[in-house]
Amino acid sequence: MDRALFGHVWDSELHESGVALDPNTYANLAIEGEFAVRLAADIPDRQWLEAHKLEVLATMFPVIELHNYIFRSSNSALELIANNGIHAGAILPSQYCSLTGPDLLLSETISVYKNGEKLGETEGGSVPGGAFANLCRLAEHLSLYGIHLRRGQIILTGTPLPLYPVQAGDRIEVRTPSFGDVKATVLSE
Repeated sequence: MDRALFGHVWDSELHESGVALDPNTYANLAIEGEFAVRLAADIPDRQWLEAHKLEVLATMFPVIELHNYIFRSSNSALELIANNGIHAGAILPSQYCSLTGPDLLLSETISVYKNGEKLGETEGGSVPGGAFANLCRLAEHLSLYGIHLRRGQIILTGTPLPLYPVQAGDRIEVRTPSFGDVKATVLSE
């Protein structure tokens, strides 16, 4: 694909850190570790967002993004779009950190663990332009369709880390040095 994909995570798919996930409610459950932000203001367009960079983000936090990691056709890009980016939810932290500016995320490390073993690690700046640049691209793309980001929305900002398959009995965790951790377990069948 020549551009980022966006999809929706519904309120019913949001879980708090420490949740025990039922693997039978997912199709080949996989996870990603990434940063998310909660918006402090409505965003009418990209230009407004760029002019209000220091006041638009209420909080920043790590999440465990959940995915139904299954493709049934040979054209995975079309299927990815049709299946809402294979999104299946997100696990949010118990506590949130205020954010004085999105540039703090550029050097923040985020690590993904399964059963105590580190699977991957990256910095916020490894996404081109960081989380704020992805937020700007999203605002610009949505405005083409008359859609605008709203105060209170949670935006998952993307990651260069791969999807990591998980199975019944796995303990998963996403860690950051400054913004806390998010944890979950996958119930045994």
